[in-house]
Amino acid sequence: MSAESYVVITEAPDINYLKNYVTLPKNYGTDEYYSREDVLAIRTAVFQNLTALDKHTGFTKAIRGKEVIIKPNLVSVYHRIGFKDPDYPQSTDPRVLDSITEFVQQYTDNIVIAESSGRGMPTRASFAISGIDRLAKHRNVRILPLEEQPLDRYILPKAQVMKDIRIPRIFSEVVRGEAFYISVPKLKTNLYTGVTLGFKNAMGTIPYNLRQKNHNYMINKKLVDMLFLFKPDLVVIDGIVGGEGNTPAPIDPVPSRVIISGNNSVEADRVATRMMGFDPDEIPLMVEARNMGFGCDNVEIIGTEKVIPFRRPDVSLHSARFRKQFPNVKFLVGHMKNNAPGISNVNSVTPDVVREITGACMGGCLPCLRQAFEFVYYEGVKCDFPMVVIMGTGVRVNGEVYYLDETGKPYTTQDIKEINVKRLGMGSCASHLKDVVDLHIDGCMPRPNEPHMAIHKLIGRGCAIQSLKNKQLGKLLYGMIKTRRERIKRVKNEEWVDCIPDFYDDSITDIPALSDEDARRDFIPWPMPEMKGEIKRIILNDVKKHSF
Repeated sequence: MSAESYVVITEAPDINYLKNYVTLPKNYGTDEYYSREDVLAIRTAVFQNLTALDKHTGFTKAIRGKEVIIKPNLVSVYHRIGFKDPDYPQSTDPRVLDSITEFVQQYTDNIVIAESSGRGMPTRASFAISGIDRLAKHRNVRILPLEEQPLDRYILPKAQVMKDIRIPRIFSEVVRGEAFYISVPKLKTNLYTGVTLGFKNAMGTIPYNLRQKNHNYMINKKLVDMLFLFKPDLVVIDGIVGGEGNTPAPIDPVPSRVIISGNNSVEADRVATRMMGFDPDEIPLMVEARNMGFGCDNVEIIGTEKVIPFRRPDVSLHSARFRKQFPNVKFLVGHMKNNAPGISNVNSVTPDVVREITGACMGGCLPCLRQAFEFVYYEGVKCDFPMVVIMGTGVRVNGEVYYLDETGKPYTTQDIKEINVKRLGMGSCASHLKDVVDLHIDGCMPRPNEPHMAIHKLIGRGCAIQSLKNKQLGKLLYGMIKTRRERIKRVKNEEWVDCIPDFYDDSITDIPALSDEDARRDFIPWPMPEMKGEIKRIILNDVKKHSF
């Protein structure tokens, strides 16, 4: 019996790949560039890998003459933007993307490279910084910034969290089976989900503001829910230079030297996770995907699962790494939701219980906050500043609200008010502390660039990313202006883009009542309402205010 799913692992030669792994050089497209040892090795590895996968799956027959959407992972392109080092392996290697595009062009000339970068980084800037705009011109393919595209809306009856979803219209072609979708993620760790690979890469198909909805303690369920709408037809994981550490913050390179592909993104991701040295059955995202039936029991692996150990992401603000980086920052936490342990005696809380309480919002405020501090660290800021950070609703015991430090020591609201250092309140759960802290950040989760800027504001030290240390300021500013203009144009034309007035709400969206037949469907098209009158005015103002 032949397998239903195939995963192909191809190891690239043991040479140095740490040259132009974030951005293409000026001589890209020339004979000089294509004769480079690393470029030749990557092209060979990609072609060998995809040829082997095609032998088992015949996927090239499915793309002949068809539109192919290639989605890289450009959540942020870190090349000379103000951090300590010039490059970090945050984004899909453009050398790998170029080789995949060349391979696909043997079967179709209708190719689109589509992406929506993370908030604060317009995709147009990511295309320009990485050189993918030049790649598209050289290969004669289109590039599409997804946050500028009109949206289609769907109901997902079987979803646990993402009951409704709005996606760029081009991905409706994937939903309808009219386009072939290739996901090209980076082999890297992640603060929010442990690892970020093939099917998590679909987060970038939900552009900008919309992806913040339920980007919290429900993130794993949300990401798996998206598989009811569409799945990658093919995943090609860029493991030439892997990344370990606290993505979306800067991460350290890992010379992993592999290309991993598959026709089932969940199974390809599980293989990649094992190769990173992690057990996929201990990664909640992978477990959720399996539990919801998106894996496959009949998988054939072609190649060797060689383990290349990656450092785990360090999401804690109580860890030894964080204390070493920020010795004078005190973190106080208290939760009473999402299965946080109950407290009856506030004077007997142990450090282990504090860690459990902290983990109640593992996919929202906590990693967002950890990312912000990591940004400050990699900017080279002197990190000896004192600060108190407070997260959560607090723990209510005998009518009093308490927050806990890493040892389990309790603090009342009055205790926090009397601490004589800058105080930062994090997330909607801590909104009742607005009059207690020096600065409060709303949202569940907050906008990811806000905590970073809040730290700079409180410590009174400039942000390198917003200074002349960032050599990409021109591209960023152009991208912001152009993207804002395009989004405003869409709304004026009464087309919906990724505006979300209920941004701070972590509830699950109510959907219309469904018949028994509809409730059994994976997805149902749900037309957007007409954008007229007052609605249009609200949306236009939202787009003008929250483009980045």
